[in-house]
Amino acid sequence: MEFGKKRSVRAALAFALFCALTPISAQGAEVNTPVPAPTNESSLAVVTPNEPAPAQPIKEARLVVATEVLTSGKLTALNLSSVARSAFLVQKAKTRNGARYVGELLAKENYGWSGAQWKCLDKLWIKESQWTYTSHNKRTGAHGIPQAHPATKYESIGSDWRKNPVTQILWGLKYIDVRYGTPCKALKTFYRIKMY
Repeated sequence: MEFGKKRSVRAALAFALFCALTPISAQGAEVNTPVPAPTNESSLAVVTPNEPAPAQPIKEARLVVATEVLTSGKLTALNLSSVARSAFLVQKAKTRNGARYVGELLAKENYGWSGAQWKCLDKLWIKESQWTYTSHNKRTGAHGIPQAHPATKYESIGSDWRKNPVTQILWGLKYIDVRYGTPCKALKTFYRIKMY
């Protein structure tokens, strides 16, 4: 990739991240207004004057990690929108209520857990950490929202687990899925032995 292209990619990525991290209230929206998920194609469609714009929304994209965009060398509107969404979710999840919002969103998107399963997950992680990503149990050494022990288990999702609550949430959801199948089964185990 030429130097000029690298510079423009970095500038575009920096702009997308800046927009994602700018407080929503400064952009004229409510603070708790959910941000729509990115689409699988660019929202910048080429439309001729006689052709109406597409009316159907396109499927939601999966969460893309910023490093995937940087290492792939491909800069698209989808990548930028995914990076912006990722940055928004990380920033939002740094508060308890924000972490609950992000946890509910990712549980539903990635595993289809909503309704009763969401309530079980919410109860479980309230008991474990109060949805606080900096939570640390001095007695056991467990850390983060799902209280991984040892905390280095989070590295299977990302090395940024100390500062990224989304990494912790994604690891916790995967752990519950693999080990228990559902949050309600994990919560039953927690009630029985005070851990899961």
